[in-house]
Amino acid sequence: MSLTDSTQPTWTAGTVARHLGIAESTLRSWHRRYGLAPQGSTPGRYRRYSTEDVARLRRMRDLIARGMLPSEAANTIASSLAPIGISTLVEAAQALDTARCVALVTDALAANGVVPVWDRLCRPALVALDTVQSVQPACVDSEHVLSWSVLTALHRVVGPPPAPDAPRVLLACTPNEQHTLPLEALAAALVERAVPIQMLGAATPAISIAHSLQTSAPASLVLWSQRRETADRDVLRAVLPSSARVVLAGPGWNGLRSRPSGAAGSSRVTSLPDALNALV
Repeated sequence: MSLTDSTQPTWTAGTVARHLGIAESTLRSWHRRYGLAPQGSTPGRYRRYSTEDVARLRRMRDLIARGMLPSEAANTIASSLAPIGISTLVEAAQALDTARCVALVTDALAANGVVPVWDRLCRPALVALDTVQSVQPACVDSEHVLSWSVLTALHRVVGPPPAPDAPRVLLACTPNEQHTLPLEALAAALVERAVPIQMLGAATPAISIAHSLQTSAPASLVLWSQRRETADRDVLRAVLPSSARVVLAGPGWNGLRSRPSGAAGSSRVTSLPDALNALV
């Protein structure tokens, strides 16, 4: 998925200004003085802002609120648009520098959005540390530092406010699944796209998932399984049939050969862009 994917939602200047808590005249000033116009906008037409545009403007607002001059904030944003080397993040994690890891991932998210940062920065860095840890088990501490830092940065992602009647997405790990980071990345990407979410998190009992489906009636349910042993039909039997669209996410479901009974609207996804296409 590119940074200017035409399938992404867009918003008007008025909506973005209200979301950021600034005046539309401030937006126009930032366009004119610092080049922070929506990417891909056409002269003579109404400006429409993508999630990446909103992320850059939010970063501008936050830097100014911390006391930075607008010109300095704009320069900081421009310099952060260049991709961060994975090695930079890995080195910070190996130094157990949690604050720097959080800052690197947070800045990357603000400049580029969730999907490219997850796929091109976070996942490769985690894989690199996992490879090191498999050879040197004592290095698991650096992997924990990076995982916690990525989670912290993802929780800071905000997006435009959802519409009052926007369909909700319920996200949960299967009962014995403790790996949550990919599900957290999906949650952040949905928030970025103004999709309301309900997160149940790790190792959610099947009875609790069924209760949440009944009480909140979400439009979609995402069930995450990282490992094959956590993806079994017992949890599906507990939550189906359901009026919610069921999205089976994660490599744990790869061994499932047939669609679960009662899940006519079910689908299986293997990547973050696939999940977003199924849900948005």
